[in-house]
Order: sequence, then structure tokens, then C-alpha cells
Amino acid sequence: MPSEELSTQAFAAPASGSATARDLRELLELRDDLERLGERAGLPDAAPRLDLLDLGEAYQLVLEVPGVPQERLEIAVQGRSLSVAGFREPQEGTLLLNERPSGPFERRLELPSAADGTRSQAQLRARLLVVTLPKAGAHEA
Repeated sequence: MPSEELSTQAFAAPASGSATARDLRELLELRDDLERLGERAGLPDAAPRLDLLDLGEAYQLVLEVPGVPQERLEIAVQGRSLSVAGFREPQEGTLLLNERPSGPFERRLELPSAADGTRSQAQLRARLLVVTLPKAGAHEA
């Protein structure tokens, strides 16, 4: 696969203070370059961003899933591997600017060895998927 070079041209602010079509094209090209860089880093554009927190007696995984209904999310724990898959429906109409990706996505991560995936719980709240995984040996609530 041939490597792609990122644009390195500088952006000049328009003298009038308003953006021109050229400025918008340059910004879109920069965004595309950053997306390609992210894809090369192994994170597909549609994959939700996540945080993994240690809450003492449990771990908590928080994923951004705006616009994804609960019935379009699938969570699986196998051993120490957790995967979250889903589907974002495309918007209706003609896209003039697309910064919110649609289509299928999947995130997989290796859980800390103390995580007990057999007692995991998931909630969808305020556009976030929150998965709580108690630590092995922690008291059950």
C-alpha cells in the first residue's frame, strides 16, 4: 500500500476576516488528512472514542455513541476481551459537509486481568454507553 503524504501548506487568513471557498477547501483537506492519519493509527473514523476508568471495586468503560439506538449496539465479553459493535444510520438528504460518520463500527480492547466480565452491566445514558465490569473478588451489590 503506497504511503500518503500529509498536506503541510500553511493557511492564510483572508484579509476581510471572512472565509473563502479556498479556505473551506483547505480546511476540508486538512480534516481529510487527519482522518487518514487516524485510520493509519488503527482507529477507524466511525469508531467511538472511549475512556476506561478504575473505580476501585470495578472498571468502567465509557463510549461516545450519539445517534446510535440501544437496539443497534452489541456488547460481548470473551475472556479478557471486550467488544462493542454498532451501526450509525446515515443522515437523509445530500451531504454538504460530513463530520459525523455513519455505518458500522467496532471497538475491541483487552480488559485488565482483574476485570470480571461475567458480572458486567451496560447502560445507555446521555449519548454515552457505560459498561461497568466489577473486579474479580469485589463484593457483589
